[in-house]
Amino acid sequence: MKNIHLLDQQVSNMIAAGEVVERPAAVVKELIENAIDAKAQMISVEIKNGGKSFIRVSDNGNGIDNEDTVVAFERHATSKIKTATDLNSIFTLGFRGEALASIAAVAHVELITRTADAEEGTHVIIKAGQLISQQPAGCPKGTTIIVKNLFYNTPARMKFLKKDATEAGHIGDLVNRMVLGHPEISFRYINNGKEVTFTPGDNNLRSCIYNIYGKEYAKSMVEVKHSDGNIVIQGLAGKANIARANRNFQSFFINGRYIKSNTLTYALQQAYKNLLMVNRFPVAVLHLKINPNVIDVNVHPTKMEVKFSNEKQIFDAVYWAIKNALYSEKDIPEVTLSKQDLFNYTTSNNKQYNDINDTDVIGQQINVSRPAPINYEDITLKESVNMINNQSSDFGIDSVMEKGENTVEAINSSNELITKNQFKIIGQMFNTYIIIEKDEEMILIDQHAAHERLNYEKLMLDYKQRTLMPQTLLVPVVIQLSNIEIEIVKEHKEFFEKIGFEAEDFGNNSVVVRQTPISVGENYMKDLFLEIVNLIQKSNKEALTDMESHAFYTIACKSAIKANKGLHMAEMDKLVEDILSLRNINTCPHGRPIMISLSKYKIEKEFKRVGA
Repeated sequence: MKNIHLLDQQVSNMIAAGEVVERPAAVVKELIENAIDAKAQMISVEIKNGGKSFIRVSDNGNGIDNEDTVVAFERHATSKIKTATDLNSIFTLGFRGEALASIAAVAHVELITRTADAEEGTHVIIKAGQLISQQPAGCPKGTTIIVKNLFYNTPARMKFLKKDATEAGHIGDLVNRMVLGHPEISFRYINNGKEVTFTPGDNNLRSCIYNIYGKEYAKSMVEVKHSDGNIVIQGLAGKANIARANRNFQSFFINGRYIKSNTLTYALQQAYKNLLMVNRFPVAVLHLKINPNVIDVNVHPTKMEVKFSNEKQIFDAVYWAIKNALYSEKDIPEVTLSKQDLFNYTTSNNKQYNDINDTDVIGQQINVSRPAPINYEDITLKESVNMINNQSSDFGIDSVMEKGENTVEAINSSNELITKNQFKIIGQMFNTYIIIEKDEEMILIDQHAAHERLNYEKLMLDYKQRTLMPQTLLVPVVIQLSNIEIEIVKEHKEFFEKIGFEAEDFGNNSVVVRQTPISVGENYMKDLFLEIVNLIQKSNKEALTDMESHAFYTIACKSAIKANKGLHMAEMDKLVEDILSLRNINTCPHGRPIMISLSKYKIEKEFKRVGA
């Protein structure tokens, strides 16, 4: 008895639809990509009920010839490729010839189209893959496709759809990605009769971001321009102040195609290393132009996955494109004053102010500390003595070594060094923040974050140049460890030596530390060493260079000037000079800002010295 038989075309199309048409958003994606391939300048998307009952995508593109309108719904029918060799150089978004057939197999579909040289258009109706009618129609140049009752004949697929609002959200997100991927095209998106999105198609990516994400995001993005061999990268990358708790505002496009790639995501995250707080993710829209011969987009029917012939080259290109953009300018957040907050603060502290005269109010409110004159020659700068005058930005250990010194110099050359005569130290606030006056602004510097960054930069620079000079302790420190911890130290002895520690087995599950990578008080030595042991234990699957970098974070933090510590004027002067000499860096290694500013204009505006 014959058990194997061929499925008819309708059934095979319905099976294929499960891969291509996962949900209404997938229908919209395929239809928009067809419109883009047809060189449309305007694309309109309208949905109802989350796209379940109605989807209409219209464009003013090339249109479809009358004789091709029915063939277009056949499976594997496409105008994009002809032979197998064409798969090696795909320049269009669509090419598989599955989308229309898959959509038509699980819905009621209408096609209305006309080419520029045709006197009349064509109207085609298809239900469940079956042709119902094909007749002439009067219509403008371009193509309109209407999809009704999606999955009406596949209830198993229908039950997996979410609520209308959820499905509409997926479609809205998809339209946004298409807008960001093709700012040269005017998009209109309508949901249940309400216009949600409209873009002018002026080829301005920043205006698209303004339209989709809002003013704050548009003004907080830096331009990305980079070329590396056969890879050209353009786009916008967000500053740290607009980082988000997820990756939803990250979009990658290769040759105009919206894609998802772990390689690109990781390269982006690494480029922001030390700039963002933990569990914060950057905002970015990146366009990559790559020779189609070195990528494979024929990986999955959705065409959102790609394979690269050289992933390292792609990673490096994205990493350096973002790194160059971020370090092209120093980002100092500006303070905004709220009159209501200021009033509430003053009122709630009224008793405090009643005890002092009017001339003391401002000094009391910000607690400015002005040290008495001192003999600088008698001062020991303590923890500040190891600060460095000339710094390089942190670009990652392996990357800097591989790219060489010139890369750092080229990036750092964008700003001139700030000298002592360009700023004036006003005092210290709350024994934590240093107040300085520079040009037309007042700047607050977090002394711990600033010193932590300086320590980290010195460690990284010395490590990169192989000039790390461990500090010999006058009195060695004995540290008691657990069984697991002592084994970790023994196993990673070379690692500890590499980052500047000399630690020997002292018996009874203890080690004696004789050298450290940077000067640190004995009180912090034990905590520092144990934190690095714990880091190794938790990071046993990490790359070694990542462990080293994380170890330097910890060392830099433990050895930095602490908050709530009063500083002499000479110490503040040294710290301010060194931190301002760092070009285009304004975060500690953990991503917290080092300094914030308040402009003279805003201060005078609050005191009514200038108009609004």
